[in-house]
Amino acid sequence: MVRVLSAALAGALFGIGLMISGMTDTAKVQGWLDVFGNWNPTLAFVMAGAIVPMAVAWRLMAARRASFLGNALPAAPDRRISANLVIGSLLFGAGWGLAGLCPGPAMAAASFGGSGLGLFLLAMVAGMVAAPTVRSRIDRIAAGRLSGETKMDVRHLTDTYAVSPQITPQDIGALKAAGFVRVICNRPDGEIPAELRADEMRKAVEAAGLEFVENQIVPGDFSPEIVARQAQAMQASGPVFAYCASGNRSSVVWALAQAGQVPADQLIGTAAKWGYNLEAIRPRLG
Repeated sequence: MVRVLSAALAGALFGIGLMISGMTDTAKVQGWLDVFGNWNPTLAFVMAGAIVPMAVAWRLMAARRASFLGNALPAAPDRRISANLVIGSLLFGAGWGLAGLCPGPAMAAASFGGSGLGLFLLAMVAGMVAAPTVRSRIDRIAAGRLSGETKMDVRHLTDTYAVSPQITPQDIGALKAAGFVRVICNRPDGEIPAELRADEMRKAVEAAGLEFVENQIVPGDFSPEIVARQAQAMQASGPVFAYCASGNRSSVVWALAQAGQVPADQLIGTAAKWGYNLEAIRPRLG
């Protein structure tokens, strides 16, 4: 109950802030984006008002093991520039410029925005429904997998544990050839299209004679149960392979599973070599 009330309070405060700052005023937003025309710079103060508190929040989070309500803290965001990030940013910016709204302000203005806002909200929901499938397709195009080629980005954190971004059933043969005996799925089904969900991946993995373990991790949810399940799955008769959207969650839970057994600097340094920043969870690594 406390968690629900705190979420409601935070959401209300966020919405009030959006209205006071002018983020729900489409003319002001479009004026901010019109840098080569009648530019309105006032939203720069809104940006600063968002960036500064978040910078402080990330600093405070790095020194804590859990939130003030005892919930798991999210891992540091993936800093790699991917095709999904670039394309998504361009689409978001184009929609923001055309409509003068983005999802947060649109929700805050839902009670007074009229029919035009209703159309925007319908388009936003449609985009949210389509996003997982589109994102997965972009991932496969970027990796050159639509042609059926295997070009996995396997990252060996240790001799017996490797991670990678999302794989496809066509990749399983290469994993077996590489000597892996177990595959761990750390990506929730809600993020991906049906053909890549856990049940389908399990069929492909077990058909190849490998073991399959399902340990889906919602971003930021590195609970003791999740960590314990991963630690158990990492104990196998040979090398273990884990995957998620980018490999970040699979590397975070790997590090947490060894907290107190392996020095934090070593865990963080190993992950950093492969582009994963685990500094945010240093307090949990002992």
